[in-house]
Amino acid sequence: MTPAVNIAKKAKIPYTLHSYTHDPASASYGEEASEKLGSPVDRVFKTLVAQIDSRELVVTLIPVSSVLSMK
Repeated sequence: MTPAVNIAKKAKIPYTLHSYTHDPASASYGEEASEKLGSPVDRVFKTLVAQIDSRELVVTLIPVSSVLSMK
């Protein structure tokens, strides 16, 4: 399990896992998840970590259908 799932379990937060078999040849994890889970691509999100000018790390959560702008 992921750390997030373990934290949810420990805190007794209700959740539902949606799993699928990953195809290593898939070009995009997010688009593959969207397709295999039958969810619209704009309703599936990806978590990205980026380093900004000050060298700080930021975490972003954006739809799979979007691209993170570093501007």
